[in-house]
Parts: sequence; structure tokens; C-alpha cells
Amino acid sequence: MSFKIAILVCFTLMCLVACTTYFLGKKVSKNFMKYIPVFSFGVGILFFYIKLSFISNYTNSFERITDMIAIIILLIVFSIALLEAVIIDIVENTEIFRKGFMVLRKAMKLVDVKKDQV
Repeated sequence: MSFKIAILVCFTLMCLVACTTYFLGKKVSKNFMKYIPVFSFGVGILFFYIKLSFISNYTNSFERITDMIAIIILLIVFSIALLEAVIIDIVENTEIFRKGFMVLRKAMKLVDVKKDQV
């Protein structure tokens, strides 16, 4: 499989996963919307890994090198997208985290007071 066809197939798969995740985000949960790039780049990485491991032609080393470069680029973009999604999730739920910490702090104070009274 040539590199141009592999890029086209990978891009098609990534778009298909992005559309599926978008429609799931619309119908099921809005939380899926943040992870559209993560899922898409993950499928791209998986495609190139499978191509490199099983479909690749071992006589042509240039094809293996380009596949590895594509995997590395997709991994970098995948990790940036995952970090961005996690940061957005934390920023959106800061109030929930704050309430959880306050409840935990109050519970710890109550335990200390009960020990002093005994």
C-alpha cells in the first residue's frame, strides 16, 4: 500500500470516527464532544500501527520509515489533544471538585473533634 493511499484511508477513518463521536455527543452525552480529536487521532495511530505491523512491505524500508514518522506525529498530536481535553474537563468541573474537597475537609474536622471528646 502506498503512503498516499494510506494517508487517504487514515484520514477517511479518522473522519468517520469523528462524525460518529459527534453524533454520539449530540444524542448521548455532551462529554463526548471534548474527546473527538482524541478518538480520531487514536484511530489514526492504530491504523498506521496495523499497517506497519501486518500490511507493510518488508522489502521497502522507506515505507516503514514514513509509517513510523506518521505514527510519531500522530502520537504527539494525540497526547496534546488528550491533555487539552483533560484540562478542559478539570476547568469545567472545578466547582464540583471544590465542593468535594470541602466535604472531605469538614469530615476530617469532625473526626478530629470526636477523638478529642473521647
